[in-house]
Amino acid sequence: MSQTQASTVSGGGRFNWFSGVFTPSILTVFGVVMYLLLGWTTGQVGLGMMLIIVLITHLITGATALSVSSIATNRTVGAGGAYFMISRSLGPSVGSAVGIPLFLAQALSVTFYIVGFAEAMHLLIPELPVVLIGTVTNFVVLSLAYWNAELAIRAQYFVMAVIALSMISFFTGTTGDFPATIEWFNSDGASFIRVFAVFFPAATGIMAGVSLSGDLQNPRRDIPRGIMLVVITSFVVYVAFPIWFSLNFSNNQLINNPDAVFIVASVPALIYLGVFGASLSSALGSILSAPRTLQALAMDGHVPRFLGRGYGKDNEPRVGTLLTFALAQVGVLLGSLEAIAPVLTMFFLATYGALNLASGLETWAANPSFRPTFRVPAAVSLLAAVACFYVMSIINLPAMLVAAVVLIGLFAFTQRRALDSAFGDARHGLWSALVLAGLRNVNLSKEHPINWRPNLVVMGGDIGERQHLLDTSSALVQSRGLVTFVHLLEGAVVDRAEERKVLNESYQEQLAETHPNVFFRAEVVGDIYQGAVTAAQTYGIGNFQANAVMLGWPKTNEQISGYLQMLRDLHMLERTILLVRDRPGSATAVRGANIHVWWTGATANGSLMLLLAHLVTQHTRWRGSRITVLTAVEHADEVVEASGRIRTLLEAARIEANIDVVLTAGRPLYQVFAEESGPADLVFLGFLLPTDLRQADGFHRRMSKIMSGLPRTILVSSARGHDFESVVFDTTEMDIPVPRDGEQR
Repeated sequence: MSQTQASTVSGGGRFNWFSGVFTPSILTVFGVVMYLLLGWTTGQVGLGMMLIIVLITHLITGATALSVSSIATNRTVGAGGAYFMISRSLGPSVGSAVGIPLFLAQALSVTFYIVGFAEAMHLLIPELPVVLIGTVTNFVVLSLAYWNAELAIRAQYFVMAVIALSMISFFTGTTGDFPATIEWFNSDGASFIRVFAVFFPAATGIMAGVSLSGDLQNPRRDIPRGIMLVVITSFVVYVAFPIWFSLNFSNNQLINNPDAVFIVASVPALIYLGVFGASLSSALGSILSAPRTLQALAMDGHVPRFLGRGYGKDNEPRVGTLLTFALAQVGVLLGSLEAIAPVLTMFFLATYGALNLASGLETWAANPSFRPTFRVPAAVSLLAAVACFYVMSIINLPAMLVAAVVLIGLFAFTQRRALDSAFGDARHGLWSALVLAGLRNVNLSKEHPINWRPNLVVMGGDIGERQHLLDTSSALVQSRGLVTFVHLLEGAVVDRAEERKVLNESYQEQLAETHPNVFFRAEVVGDIYQGAVTAAQTYGIGNFQANAVMLGWPKTNEQISGYLQMLRDLHMLERTILLVRDRPGSATAVRGANIHVWWTGATANGSLMLLLAHLVTQHTRWRGSRITVLTAVEHADEVVEASGRIRTLLEAARIEANIDVVLTAGRPLYQVFAEESGPADLVFLGFLLPTDLRQADGFHRRMSKIMSGLPRTILVSSARGHDFESVVFDTTEMDIPVPRDGEQR
């Protein structure tokens, strides 16, 4: 859904910053914690520590408010509030993962407030059951929200007046028995973390009004004004309450007297009205917020679209309101939601953490599209995000883990569905910033040979005809390096530019599903062989370059001189060369396969082949494959020495492999290879490039004959001047034998 479409979900701008943001938010913040638990928390830790808890809490919520304000002033905020902001910044998958639990938390929050109201009424009128009071209250709240959100907001004005009167009653009353001194700390009370966990949920209502974003007259102006005033107002009130409690009660009195707020009040009845009003207004705020979050989710395709259907000139989300009512009523009938209450708190905190993360990452990445008029330093938002997730862990770690499992599951499900988003988000900018930061660091650091890993450029041509190159390169590199499959188009740019564009678009999308670790590039070149050399040496940025080139083995010796010149140029450019000769019917991947490495000495080629064989066995589809290192000797008395030498090398390489020393018994090399490795699934052979191009035909014939009886074979020529022994082996004191003369080593 585009940004324009999202805006159509709004109700036409009925509310301003006060009616649409400040009122529902502040009435959610001023709840039962303020009236019934704030005295207990102050007594448990003392006034000084309580003020620190209030300060830390409001630093987190204040930073969240700043992040929300920054996002809101960057672009028009459509319906859905927090969900809209997160999805447009971090992408639809993250938006869905946070938005669906947010809706459930908002919907079931209605239950908590209604049950709280019902239990308070039950204390005054014991004859009325809690379930009956809760059900009637739920219908009243539904009626206000279903027909007209504006009427519900107006009802909240009355509730706000009642809460204001209750506060006046509290601050104008005294016990008349003041403690001798203010007790700043209480070493015998509950722990800081426990008290913090009890108090912090009181401040999680700051976003209640933001969910009405689609109904605001000017979200860019109204959201920052409303939410910042909510934070400031709640901070002043939550500082004043503990001070007044401590001026009238000792810590022990506050701990042991849950009715302290009623005792100190000049008119206790107003406190009851305040508790009732806070509960009902919070329920109203939640039943207004939840359907609008659901409506935005439906319009983006994350939930069935009929759930987001709007009615009337104000596009009221009545289907969502009915669903919210039904969920709340289930909770009312159960009578208590204490078991899942911590999980719901986790969902709210996860939302706030994601909002801070979105703002911080957008600012850090310097996304050109992120141009808020209200700017917040990235460090402020990112630290607030960390704080939100930390608070989740200390409030209730098991609940945090449950919430994390749900969020990750929803994220994975949305990713699997691969929903297309027509709106722009920050993901590309974020990844670009991370890649740029990584490239800068790579460019400043010198690569040590021991850190070598193949970054492959595959000169593959048509993927349909060179599937074996795609599968082999993907298995070698897995997801820990780069594979770029290059399709060179020979000709003039003016003739083949459009074809290049089509290939790049179609194949990159295709490979993202089948081989996500492989990138695709189509390039137009005047000559295939020279174009391959140019592509190999120009690919990369700074020190981060392609260090290996994979090509197919030519079936005929046509133009073999040009092919061999290309290989020599690549060798001079210090690129490792991998030539793959495929046999029809060879398996692309085999669990428990046999991989053969032919070795005639601990040369760079031999070391590299052993490393590459090991890398193949780490690929998921080649797991459990067995490596066998083979070497050929002419005399029986050489078997023990050759076997011991290879065993020493394997121990130093820390690679498990079988050893097979083969007696040639006068057989030609191609026959030895065919008889010993013909049944294998993959074979590695080293080779030397001929020094004279006039030997090109002979080189092609000899190597083709050697591979004629073999399965898929990878010919390996290590990069000139690269110390592959230090990559593979764990010692520099081994006796490295001199390689034999010849092309295969």
